[in-house]
Amino acid sequence: MKKFAALIMSLILIFSFVPLSLAADSDKPFDNSNFFTYGDYTIHYRTYDSSENKNQIMLIHGFCLSTASLEGIAAEYQKAGYDVVTVDVPNFGYSSRETSDTEFLSREEVIGALMAELGGTWIVGGHSMGGGIAINLACDYSDIVTGLVLFAPQTSNEASGFMAKFSASCIAQAMYNMILAVALRMPFMVRMLVDMSFSSSEYAKAYDLTRISAPLSLEGTGAGITIMTSHTRGSDLSKLSALDIPCAIITAANDKVAMADNLQAIIDNAPEGYYTYEFSEGGHMMMEYAPEAVAEHTLPIIAKCK
Repeated sequence: MKKFAALIMSLILIFSFVPLSLAADSDKPFDNSNFFTYGDYTIHYRTYDSSENKNQIMLIHGFCLSTASLEGIAAEYQKAGYDVVTVDVPNFGYSSRETSDTEFLSREEVIGALMAELGGTWIVGGHSMGGGIAINLACDYSDIVTGLVLFAPQTSNEASGFMAKFSASCIAQAMYNMILAVALRMPFMVRMLVDMSFSSSEYAKAYDLTRISAPLSLEGTGAGITIMTSHTRGSDLSKLSALDIPCAIITAANDKVAMADNLQAIIDNAPEGYYTYEFSEGGHMMMEYAPEAVAEHTLPIIAKCK
């Protein structure tokens, strides 16, 4: 619990130097941006089309991140002949923020609806928190998900009782909005915390933090995140072990963010014949700082997917 609390504070501080007024234009954040509306949700996603059209890959980012963290690996898969879609999870990136007026849907249902809207079958990949979402998607949509690629994955825990009620309360929403607003204006410890996430001082030193801080500065992000925790769905790892699809799990020996027990539970329940590779250098963000190497170790598995 202490490690988790320290992680949350670190993730807040890591994004702490851009004024709120510097948020990017959410109407069209990137040249390859698209939007999908489902229920009360407007989801931002980006497309990387390939001329070969070997298969489709849906990639999901980690906690407090966005599609920006997946640009490198998406480009590698695109070069290898795959059509790639990266998606902003509700409350992050340039997708809509949940409020007390939102008719809540699970992240899995919203992203599953996007996959159904785009059509065809999918290889689903996820980083950290996105790995837990990807696992649920593979279990829920086994008719259209033909493969699973996980980068330092972490499952989510369902809130219950007092914590679920508190997270959905106006008090919690106001508190988290204030914490994030203050944190985004505090320019200390930033590079050190980036280094903790990447475990690569050279990469962290040159990293443009606005890639992360700009979407976090959008209105309602703090409240949206705390509301999300009130109805987040957990992962049933017994369903993961029952899957009959190719699966790759990429980890890093110097990962200072992923909870080791959580990660090991995923590995222990991976589908039969899964592939795993551990980077001896670098950390939690391997798919961003070493996309070529990550692609090298995952493309052979992806090629086995129908």
